[in-house]
Amino acid sequence: MLTNNKFSYVNIDKEAFATDLNKKGSYYANVVMWTILFSLPLFWLLDYLFLSNDWTQLFLIRLIVTIVTYGIFMFGIKIRWSYINTTTVFISIYALTFAFICGTVPLASMMAYFLWFSVFMLLVNFTLFWPVIYPILLCLICDIIIIVLFANKDRIDKYQILVTHGGAIYFILSSFSCLVAYNRYIALKRDIARNILIDEANNKLLAQNEKINDQKYVIEDVNRKLNVLNDYRHNTMNILLNDFKNFTGSISMSLGLLDNNADNITQEQREILNYIKIGNDKLKYMSEKLALSADREEAKVDFNYERFDIGPVVEKAVVDIAADAAQMKQIGLQLHLAPMAIMVYLDKLFLSQVLFKLLTNAIRHAEKGSTITVHTNIANDKCIIEVINFGRLIGKRNMDELFNKLQTNRSVNNAVSEEADMGFAVAKKLTETMGGVFTYNSDEKTGNYYRIEFNSTQ
Repeated sequence: MLTNNKFSYVNIDKEAFATDLNKKGSYYANVVMWTILFSLPLFWLLDYLFLSNDWTQLFLIRLIVTIVTYGIFMFGIKIRWSYINTTTVFISIYALTFAFICGTVPLASMMAYFLWFSVFMLLVNFTLFWPVIYPILLCLICDIIIIVLFANKDRIDKYQILVTHGGAIYFILSSFSCLVAYNRYIALKRDIARNILIDEANNKLLAQNEKINDQKYVIEDVNRKLNVLNDYRHNTMNILLNDFKNFTGSISMSLGLLDNNADNITQEQREILNYIKIGNDKLKYMSEKLALSADREEAKVDFNYERFDIGPVVEKAVVDIAADAAQMKQIGLQLHLAPMAIMVYLDKLFLSQVLFKLLTNAIRHAEKGSTITVHTNIANDKCIIEVINFGRLIGKRNMDELFNKLQTNRSVNNAVSEEADMGFAVAKKLTETMGGVFTYNSDEKTGNYYRIEFNSTQ
């Protein structure tokens, strides 16, 4: 039973796919064009070896062709021409020049130049990343030029000479090179699509990892509140037990009085009943207090401030938290800690969450293969943490959207478990809630830049 193994491009980000295709094509186009430009001395040498009598004319022709193609190459870069257009014009000029030379060289050198032309077409199509329609059209035009040039020769056996002196080899290899170009284009296109899918899967894994760590911070914060609540209830229970002891003591004393005066209900018995009533009121009061303690409001974030050196906290966030995420996206991490201790008065738990949120989302929005640097410094009694990425720019407008997704009426406690796309907004909100300043920028000069400032302590 046949299975359809055709690759599906339906779920792939079209913009990212087009960008990666253009990058891949531009890279291989630059390789081919610069290689051909620097191969000019080799062409001269081969002309001198195979056409020792007429090599000076070819010397000038090749020099002019090189100058023209270099001008086209630089002009295409200046006007940001598509790599397909630049490459097609560039290669076509060289290929057409080769075709004219092969159709006009003497019989003794014809085999060498046809073989040389065949190798040229093979290497070009083995290296370039372009749609197969371009090499097919180029080969057809070159074939037509060669056939027309041979048709104008006066010899009767001109087509036999064309076939036996390298023409047949050229026609076969040039046609085969078109097939190579087609297979190469399809294979690389599929690899690019798969890499995009892998990157999207890695981003989803990062998002899941961020959610898991969010839950960890929430659990730690709730555990800290439960400890406070436990102490509170423990103290309340101690008071309650103490009142119970006094109450049971008063009952024992009242019962003793009743035993001593059991004939009639006297004034003392009335006092005993009064004691019982008071004790019952106390029990009711303490029961209400205990019930209120169970409903005590613990929803708001209570920061547990302490004084510590921020360097080890940043180092732990980079090494223990962000390193795995960076490895998944093949992103380099560089840590530059200040040589001196930078003391701050903050909540260490929530500072770790700020760093985790910032680094995870900086990695998620960074270009694959780029490098993220993390710096700590102190200036004007301010502790400064900087995260910089000189890769593909997010853009200031997109950053504004990412950092302002958190609604103003949403509490910080609810924010720590929000969707991963709100990570930047959560980090900014937590920073500001702890009295810090969070700034960001994205342009050619600064790259993707994130900066956190806190007051430092002595």
